[in-house]
Amino acid sequence: MITVKNLHKKFGTLEVLKGIDYHVKQGEKIVVIGPSGSGKSTFLRCLNLLETPSSGEIWFDGQLITDPKTDINKVRQHMGMVFQNFNLFNNLSIMDNITLAPTKLKLMNEEEAKETALSLLKRVNLSDKADAFPSQLSGGQKQRIAIVRSLAMNPKVLLFDEPTSALDPEMVGEVLDVMKELADSGMTMVVVTHEMGFAREVGSKVVFMDEGIIMEENTPEEFFTNPKNPRLQDFLSKVL
Repeated sequence: MITVKNLHKKFGTLEVLKGIDYHVKQGEKIVVIGPSGSGKSTFLRCLNLLETPSSGEIWFDGQLITDPKTDINKVRQHMGMVFQNFNLFNNLSIMDNITLAPTKLKLMNEEEAKETALSLLKRVNLSDKADAFPSQLSGGQKQRIAIVRSLAMNPKVLLFDEPTSALDPEMVGEVLDVMKELADSGMTMVVVTHEMGFAREVGSKVVFMDEGIIMEENTPEEFFTNPKNPRLQDFLSKVL
């Protein structure tokens, strides 16, 4: 589904990603963890070119998306992204937030988009919020709406950039529950998170990044019970 080859990213003289190679297969749930400043979010944002790589290749669904001739907006229709801070349009109702992209891009007519939105709102237990505005929702509700907005495009993969880090602790669970349900339904996901329980329970692979490289990758079981890399051992001893 996604292949990353020798990915480098510099901001000025600071090299944030130092030659990453990675594959994401269809249906996998890749959970990326690591200390702040390790390059996790930059890596994720490179996958849909929200950050432009300095060098290297990214392939998505058989297409080289780092080729300047690629229409990245077309590609992004198939790669949903859920941000830390929801990125909802505050001046639009929840229904309009969800239906805006599918109708604007002519993927659905208004009727179909509304129907899709209502069934997705039901799926995240927010059917009663269709006419509300983002300012009327809790953080956990906003993030569930942000997930629904991505799902409305029927993406092939969903990218999550620390989706719970802006939430009050008691709201984290309701967002993680939606993500678990998505994982169970077979959605391909790449998730940058600090939630170790989620990584252990939902990840098909857990990846540890530090200093701009992937230092270790394994199944959750092996990753947490038998970490090989000293840096990962140290990290886990502090967060578990």
